[in-house]
Amino acid sequence: MATVKVDFEPTSVIEIKLGIDPNGRVQRFVQNQCYRYMDKYVPRRDGNLRENVDLSNPELIVYESDYAHYMYEGKVMGPNIPIIENEIVVKYFSPKGGRKHYTGKNIHYETPGTYDHWDKVMVKNDMTKLVESVQRYVERGEWWITIKKTPKLIQELAS
Repeated sequence: MATVKVDFEPTSVIEIKLGIDPNGRVQRFVQNQCYRYMDKYVPRRDGNLRENVDLSNPELIVYESDYAHYMYEGKVMGPNIPIIENEIVVKYFSPKGGRKHYTGKNIHYETPGTYDHWDKVMVKNDMTKLVESVQRYVERGEWWITIKKTPKLIQELAS
């Protein structure tokens, strides 16, 4: 009778080789694709919100502009002090360091096709494309060569 022993590397090692660990290639790709697909839904007046992003943690996309939170929530915060040019209100501002509160008004985004909660809009509109792009990445990835070498098959023949 023959006995076959299959000796696998630890799951954590396999995840790293596959690139599916929290800092892996696949996770980084997913993060970058989410960022790319969300970009068109992020409000854009001067571009700072879209460009001031921290991707250092592959499990997060952090918009770092001072006003990112209230733009994401889609609610106007006050107090709002008008900036007037030529007797016309051109925009509002709130003093730094002061206590702010929601005014109950929704933000009117000037760039067409931009929204509050842009991540949820992206999931609703682009999730199928996102999943397909990740699947293509995984299917063509170099990780496949690595996984073929991962299991160490040891055959022990018993007499």
